[in-house]
Amino acid sequence: MLDIKDVTIKYGDSGEAVKGLSLHLNPGEILGIVGESGSGKTTVIRSVIGLLPGLGRVTSGDIVFDGRSLLNLKTAEWQKIRGNELAMIFQDSGAMINPIRRVGSQFIEYLKTHSDMTKKEAHSRAVEMLELMRLPDGENIMRSYPFQLSGGMRQRVGIAMAMSFRPKLLLADEPTSALDVTTQAQIVRQMMEMHEKYGTAILLVTHNIGVAAYMSDRLVVMKDGQVVEEGSRDDIIHNPQHSYTRKLLDATPLMDGDPYV
Repeated sequence: MLDIKDVTIKYGDSGEAVKGLSLHLNPGEILGIVGESGSGKTTVIRSVIGLLPGLGRVTSGDIVFDGRSLLNLKTAEWQKIRGNELAMIFQDSGAMINPIRRVGSQFIEYLKTHSDMTKKEAHSRAVEMLELMRLPDGENIMRSYPFQLSGGMRQRVGIAMAMSFRPKLLLADEPTSALDVTTQAQIVRQMMEMHEKYGTAILLVTHNIGVAAYMSDRLVVMKDGQVVEEGSRDDIIHNPQHSYTRKLLDATPLMDGDPYV
């Protein structure tokens, strides 16, 4: 489904943020990318959806989704793919929502931008998705301003919007890092429920190797813009080969003497 082929990414005239990275993702699979801050994780998934910030650009290699290169797509082509086939959950969805507009007006605008729904149809779909994310009283959420919702509720709104068109691939950039531990667990469970319900593949970026181990079928470990280890979840967790992977695992909390992953 997704093939990232020997991709190098730079920001302006600075050094390479990602160097010769290759990975693949199969339909319906969850692939977790883990590593410390600055390792290039977020740069990778932003390159997939064409949202590299500032002067970020892919300088070599290719990114192929469903047999089609995503590099050099025109705005109209991205408009068709984003939301419908590719969607993204940001680290803090609340920061991506306009604080002076009601949630409902933004959700409806998003749905109408990426489809030919009427306003009434978009409203109904939005309420349905909010309630699938276990937000109480979807109509009330639609009437609310972002500041009236908790961080966990805003994150659920972001996930509901991203999953509205049942995309083939969901890009999740640290979707739980801004939340308390209890809310993290709820968000992870609800993402897994949506994955199982719609068969959506997920490319998950996180510095929390415990979350990655719980959700992912395979894991990729990144350091300094490069992949240092890749394998099945069990292989990476129970039989790490690279010293950096072992250090990440050693940094996880212990429960009854065993790493909590």
